[in-house]
Parts: sequence; C-alpha cells; structure tokens
Amino acid sequence: MKSQRSLFMLVALVAATAFSVSAQPRNPLLENPKYGPDAKTREECLKHTSYYTGFYRNNNFKDAEQSWGIVYTICPRSSENVFIRGIRMLKLVIAEEKNLHQKKILVDSLMRIYDKKSQYYGKEGQNLALKGIDLFTVAPEREEEIADILGKSLELEGDNTDPQAMLVYMQVTKNLYASSKRTADDVVNLYARLSGIFAKQIAALPSADQISAMSPQKQEEAKEEAQKLNQMSESLDILFTTAGVANCDNLITIYQAKFEKEPNNLELARSIHSQLSALRCTDADLYLSVSKLLFQAQPTSAIGVDIARILQAKNNNAGAADYFRRAVAAETDSLRKANILLEFAQFVGTRQGELPKARTLAYEALSLNPNLGYAYLLIGSLYAQTKACGASKMDNVSVYWAAVDKFSRAMAVQPDISSECQKQINYYSQFFPTTEEIFFQDLEVGKPYTVPCWINEKTTIRAKQ
Repeated sequence: MKSQRSLFMLVALVAATAFSVSAQPRNPLLENPKYGPDAKTREECLKHTSYYTGFYRNNNFKDAEQSWGIVYTICPRSSENVFIRGIRMLKLVIAEEKNLHQKKILVDSLMRIYDKKSQYYGKEGQNLALKGIDLFTVAPEREEEIADILGKSLELEGDNTDPQAMLVYMQVTKNLYASSKRTADDVVNLYARLSGIFAKQIAALPSADQISAMSPQKQEEAKEEAQKLNQMSESLDILFTTAGVANCDNLITIYQAKFEKEPNNLELARSIHSQLSALRCTDADLYLSVSKLLFQAQPTSAIGVDIARILQAKNNNAGAADYFRRAVAAETDSLRKANILLEFAQFVGTRQGELPKARTLAYEALSLNPNLGYAYLLIGSLYAQTKACGASKMDNVSVYWAAVDKFSRAMAVQPDISSECQKQINYYSQFFPTTEEIFFQDLEVGKPYTVPCWINEKTTIRAKQ
C-alpha cells in the first residue's frame, strides 16, 4: 500500500527516468507524437501501455499502477483511457487509506488528474462535474471546494449539466446554508436554476411514440432513463423543501412561470402540488390550478374535496358544491364516501342554507355508514336552527324535541361522541316548553307530536326540567 500511495502522490510530476529497449521492427506508432516527443519515449509509452492495460483488464490494479504512472507521466496524450482508468484505480486506493494526511494528498492527486484530463482532452464542464461528484464522495467535508467546482461546471454545461452533479451541488449548498455560509437567496436561486434544467432535460426525453418505435432493448433503456431522471428531479425538490428556506412566496415565484409555460404538464403539476401542500400553501391560486389539472387527469376524492374546500374559502359556493359532488362520485370506498357526504351536507346546510338538501345528504351518508353518529348530530343541528316552523308557539319549539332526538341517536350509534352530544342535549333542552305551557295548549307530556314545516317528523312532547 505504501508503494501505491507513493506512486499516486507523484502522478502529477514529470518522470525523468530513462529506459533502454532492444531494437524492434519499425512501428508506425513510433512516428505518432501523441505517444511522446521522440522515438525512445514513444517506445516506452507503448511498452508500458501494454503492461498496465493487461493488468487493468484483469482487475490487477496493484501491478498496473507502476506502468500506468509511467504512461501518465511521459505520454498523457496517448489515450483518454489513461485518465479514466487512473481515476478509477486512485479512488480505490483512497477508499482504503486510513491515514488522514496521506488521504488528503491522494485526493489532491485525484483532483490534479481531472485538471490534466481537461487540459489534454477538453470537455472541461463534464470533467468538472465528475471531479465535483468524486470529491463529494471521497472528501465531503470540502464543501466550499465542491460547490466551486460544480458551479463552474454548471456555467460551462448549462442545460446539459450532469443530473448527479446538480444533486450534489444542491446538497452541498444546503449544507453550507445550514452552517451559515450561504444565504437563503443562494439556495432559492440555485434551486430555481437547477429545477429548470431538470424540466428541460425531462422534456427532451423521447416521447411515448418515439419509444414505441424502438427495439425492445432500447425501449427498456429509454424507460429506465426517464424513470431515473424523474426520480432525480424529485430528489432535488426534496433537498430544497428540507433546506429550511422554502416558503409559499418562494415556491410560487419559482413555479408560477414554469406552470404557465407548461399548463398541461402533469409531472410538473404533481411536483408543485406536493410541495405547496407540504408547506400548506393551499390558498395560492397556483395550488388551485394544479389541483384542478390533476383532478381532471385522474379524479380522486381527496383532490376533489381539497378543491371544494378551497373554493368554499373563496366564497365560490357553486364551485365548491360541484367539486363535492365530483368527489363523492370518484370515491368507491363506502366509509370514505360517507365522510365526504357528511362534509358536503355540512357545507350545504351552513353555507348554502339548504336545510332539507343537507338532511338528505346526511341520510345518504348514514346509508353507507349507519354508525356515523356525526350525521345524526348534523341533522339535529339543522333542526335546532330552524325558525318559525309552523303556525303556533308549540310548533316552533317542537324543533328542539326533534333535534334532541337526533342528538340522542348520534350518541347511541357512536358512543365516542357522547360528551359532545350531551352538551347539545343540555343546551337545547332548556328551550323546551314548561309543563304549564304544554297543558294550556291542550297537550300532554309523553304524547306524540308531528313537527311541521320541512322537518315533518314525529317526536315526543317533553317539558323543560
């Protein structure tokens, strides 16, 4: 291991060792300057290229290192593989190194190999991306350096920036913000830029029609690439939302323009919906827009109810009622549908003042879940708020008998709400007529009584206690 470290610590130095070789038949490669400035150097380059390549292909990296180091030093222009393979071998050595000082020297050597690779073979932006990713892997504590490297890669590559590099850049920026080395604006602005690049890369993926025209193997590869890219885009969203800088204004600023450009992009809509929901930005117009798009594409009761509540808060009662109906239609589970019907009934009774319709919806809920005591509790409340029900004073107070009947029924079918029901019973019982009032109306306690008006229900005459 010591000899391996020594070799890699010297890879950036120019070798000055002379080698002797026996005479060979003339080789045209000896005329190619990429193997060295003169024939002797070219001979050494070709010889050691053959040596290290053989060892490398057999995963015998230990024996490959010496010849690789010579090739790297005397003829780095011979092949880009010199750098690709050297980087791979050096990362393995770094992973095994326990001494922190020696490890730092090795990591610095790795960084120089990347720089030299760009010097000889160009593609600086791509190399910087790989350099930053590798530095994050072997020395994650060097966050400022990683951010600087990946920032340069982003400037050079633009919309072609490596997706993994973007995730690493976002991660280290998040970390730097946590240690007060970056501002909230730095995080927000970087996320806005990177998420835009991801959106363009996803949009550039082959369409469904293009994929269907491919061979089976190519189809599988295209689907895997699309899945991977979408997952990485979601990971970027998670990094941002967990960075502690996201708020409703930030998200809306970032996503409003994107959604306006792609108002039918379901993946974008799902991402926006998820993030705005997580931060409870549900009163934003953007949240309502993406919710409607998602419901249109795939109606679900959850989104339907969500939209209904938003419209209700905006005093759009007609729109809210419409989405409550759609939510009921979209739900297949009986218990969940019963709960939606109950909420719809509450809305109709309180916001629209349609008491008979509200009762009908509550009974629909009970037909699906007979133990839904809250439905009886609602019906009782509807009865209790009815004014001027009939021609006489006794008709008017009879609504309280009917209401208490429903509160008692609610308590019977759903015992866990007994306390709430009893409070309602105690409150409305005080509006019962006295025994004298009942007597003077030629009525009798305990006898049946039909509540008039829209209620039209039989109850029992009771006196105030």
